Amino acid sequence: MPATSDERSLAQATIEEIGERIRQRDLSPVEVTQLTLDRIGRLNSTINAYYTVFAEQALALARSAEAEIAAGVYRGPLHGVPIAIKDIYESGPTTCGSKSLAGYVAERDCAAVRRLRAAGAIVVGKTATYEFAFGVQTRASHFAPTLNAWDARRECGGSSSGTAGAIAAGLAYAGMGTCSGGSIRWPAQCCFHVGLKPTYGRVSRAGIYPLAWSLDHPGPLARTVTDAAYMLQGCAGYDPDDPASADVPVPNFASKLGRAIKGMRIGVLRDLFEEGCDPKVRATFEAALPVFERLGARIVTVPTISHAQLTAIALPLLWSEAGAVHRSNLRQRGGDYNPHTRQSLLWGLLVSAGYSNLANRARAQVTAALQQALHAQADVFVLPTTCFQSPPLVLDDTPGFGARLGRGALHTAIFNITGAPAIQVPCGWDADGLPVGMQISAAAFDEETMVQVAYAYEQEAGWFRQRPAI
Repeated sequence: MPATSDERSLAQATIEEIGERIRQRDLSPVEVTQLTLDRIGRLNSTINAYYTVFAEQALALARSAEAEIAAGVYRGPLHGVPIAIKDIYESGPTTCGSKSLAGYVAERDCAAVRRLRAAGAIVVGKTATYEFAFGVQTRASHFAPTLNAWDARRECGGSSSGTAGAIAAGLAYAGMGTCSGGSIRWPAQCCFHVGLKPTYGRVSRAGIYPLAWSLDHPGPLARTVTDAAYMLQGCAGYDPDDPASADVPVPNFASKLGRAIKGMRIGVLRDLFEEGCDPKVRATFEAALPVFERLGARIVTVPTISHAQLTAIALPLLWSEAGAVHRSNLRQRGGDYNPHTRQSLLWGLLVSAGYSNLANRARAQVTAALQQALHAQADVFVLPTTCFQSPPLVLDDTPGFGARLGRGALHTAIFNITGAPAIQVPCGWDADGLPVGMQISAAAFDEETMVQVAYAYEQEAGWFRQRPAI
């Protein structure tokens, strides 16, 4: 039976809206969870957002949440809200989108999932990913690619494709992804919602299958900036099981929501997208910048490295670290990999130690320069999330396609190599009706200011109110 307009409205609501109704006991976690599971049952065979659905477990947790809230125990805005988890997070069956891990079941939840459950979130399932969060989904992939609810002919982006697709289709209210070069922000752009990559070390990586140790950032995707802040609140914190975890206080990430940004300096990193940016994408991004000026902020240009220089730093780091992670498995089960993923991993084994050292040296210089610029020239940085249009769904099985596609998105990696936080917010539709996004970044561990600016833009521009007609 097709969904009613009331069902669609409820399924595509925000956590802020749903959570408040649950808190006031106007809406039951059981109702919301059953609605989500019903939509997954009806739509997932087409959308392909989920690999695994925890139906019985989710409903049991929803009943527990309902009883807790009735007894006056309310854990916060995530309590009783259905969310999705990318299938490289250990929690039940964990495939990483690969044939080589078929049948693997995690013995325990990873740290981020444990924290989200403690905040009251209900994990309804594990979502699709590019194989091991690398490469690209095609007919050669072990699982079918996720379709975009805005346009089924288009990509959901990657590697957190399933989480992004589930949120767009109303199959989850938010979810978790990972980002080593843009894999939270690009899918969020493709599905016209928010993706938040926290500061490196803010969210534990323990129990999440690594792609590149020094670049991996777990983080949330959600419909709004507020919802992303709630999700980050639920999963952030020090974890001794993660060697890179930062032992720093966890602030209230929503504390600056609604504060004015008048007088702030919005630093545009033009050098990163001056060359090679699709004119339609650039025009949409440029048209978004006056919104900050209407809010009383000042637009400034901040010099930085070029896209070509970023690529020369980021790709060797990503490839070499990924190749090291998979070295043994490639030798033993190389035939089980998608050919695109296998090719990129094999390239990583060819990166010399000398090149990696040079890349890390340049990385340190870029990080220091941008940190200094945030004190001297700007309060936040902005630039397009990607410089290419949302691509059509890939059916090309030619080896190398994934690497060619990835090079177009790699200016997002500026905030992976520096470890600074970055958030993607929708900033409009280009001349062909395709989604365009904006990245906003602040100083390390200053997600509150980043969220403040992103929220101010989001509320003034109003794009967050749009939903796909699915």
